[in-house]
Amino acid sequence: MARQGGLGRGLAALLPADADPLPAEHLFIPMAGGPAVNDVGGELVEGLSGTQSGLSIIYHALDTLVAEHDLVDAAVIIDEAGLGRQVFRAGRKPLDDPGGEALLDAAPGLYTEPALDPAAVDGALVVSLCIVALRMEVLRYDSWHDPLTGLFDRRTFDRLLEMSTARSVRYRWPFTLVLIDLDDLKQINDTDGHQAGDAALRALGERFRRVLRFGDNAARIGGDEFALILPSTDPDDVPPLLERIGAARVGERGCPPFSYGVAQCPTEAESSEALVALADQRLYEAKAARHGGR
Repeated sequence: MARQGGLGRGLAALLPADADPLPAEHLFIPMAGGPAVNDVGGELVEGLSGTQSGLSIIYHALDTLVAEHDLVDAAVIIDEAGLGRQVFRAGRKPLDDPGGEALLDAAPGLYTEPALDPAAVDGALVVSLCIVALRMEVLRYDSWHDPLTGLFDRRTFDRLLEMSTARSVRYRWPFTLVLIDLDDLKQINDTDGHQAGDAALRALGERFRRVLRFGDNAARIGGDEFALILPSTDPDDVPPLLERIGAARVGERGCPPFSYGVAQCPTEAESSEALVALADQRLYEAKAARHGGR
């Protein structure tokens, strides 16, 4: 595989730049950049102006490059501040095969097998647009997620709940909503400081990621409030699930106690507002019972 050189930085990256080639092993021989812009660059620009995810744009560009030029393989390597080192390969091929291993230590740039005519593709432009696409993906992720826990944020949760409720009512696909409230976050903050409280919130988020199934959704919807959307889950299965979440080991501190309320759609409520109100009422009752038992 050969490299199309000229990796730029920032806005200046949109202009072709020269770079010294850095050979990798075997088939990975760098190529010099060329001034021409082919259809791949145009498709990247079009993708960036649309609603595709940044990752989809990058893989589509590589697959298009392979198809247009009858290549065996194509890959792009990005190494940027805030993004780290990222390797993307046409067809989402893994890197643990004889061809992909050489990419692990290769310099940033566009690689093809066999080598392309330098005038066929502007490698600097393609790589720079891939960087923009990846930064867009990071911004998209950040806009959907709570920065402290990495879970979905309140706005994303509201959209997911609306869509889940609409599908559940239309197709009778059941799901269970769980609202969770930490009981002792204020005490942790007052006793051990806000850093300890933040650590407890992050650890709970990590417990959700470790225990929940693919397709389950977890969100932080307030300071110490969380919500779970659990498709095809019976409410009776929620207590043992939350016990597993509480028992999961994350760091040295155990999971702080929490209360929760559960409601199922569509059997108990057929609107997101009614579902949240029912789960919130049961959460309030659970907190009152817990405090009353102290």
